[in-house]
Amino acid sequence: MKGQYGNGRQNMDCAMPVMLGDTICLCNSLFNEDCRNELKEINKHEIIIKICEIMGPCPDNLCKAEEIFEKMKYVMANYVIHHEFNSANGISTELLLWLDTKSNPKDMKKLDNFIKKFFK
Repeated sequence: MKGQYGNGRQNMDCAMPVMLGDTICLCNSLFNEDCRNELKEINKHEIIIKICEIMGPCPDNLCKAEEIFEKMKYVMANYVIHHEFNSANGISTELLLWLDTKSNPKDMKKLDNFIKKFFK
């Protein structure tokens, strides 16, 4: 079916995220980098507000909620991916390794030093 985009896939890469099987590359979306950064900040703010609501109405809690978010974001994502997310297709090893490095940076530095020591 020909439409305003021509005859098929040739222009689809500009309009849709690149998909490989069940993998989606979010950096190639409809939105430019500035829009993605703005959406990121909006989502971050929404999470911080939810944390703040749990902590109570004190104005200082907003700063504390942001600290909690920054310290816990990778650990919580790691937990959700490992224990809450169930997929018949599995989980990307790249994602798991990335989350492990973000949630346990000290452990990853030790592993990196060990690998460099014995594989040089």
